[in-house]
Amino acid sequence: MNRAPFIAACAAAALLAGVAAASASSSPVITRHRTITCPFLADGSLTIDVPPARNVMPKIDFDYPATATLFSFRDNNLFLVGMEGSRLRVVVSAQRNRRSGSYDGQIFVDMGGNQLMHYNGPVHCQVG
Repeated sequence: MNRAPFIAACAAAALLAGVAAASASSSPVITRHRTITCPFLADGSLTIDVPPARNVMPKIDFDYPATATLFSFRDNNLFLVGMEGSRLRVVVSAQRNRRSGSYDGQIFVDMGGNQLMHYNGPVHCQVG
């Protein structure tokens, strides 16, 4: 019995499956639109519009015109750095709480206009 055509067909199928898996892993993952809300202090709030692709920076709504320069929202972790020009305005580092579903961690904000006014404390972010 000649097994060569069968082995060649199996090898070709494995090669095609490997190429398909490699191209799928290199393409950005598309997710549904999500919004993350992170209240802090009595009246402070940070809102993050999570983009559908991983390689795009999110839009953030903060008291000052900050733009996201670093962002990661995967593997049950949330990390964001927001800058206004060369001035650091907000940093969030939080991990997913499996019981509540919120992301609990630390937030650092600079709420000063022309002077430095730093706050560093706990944050509980909700994903909606």
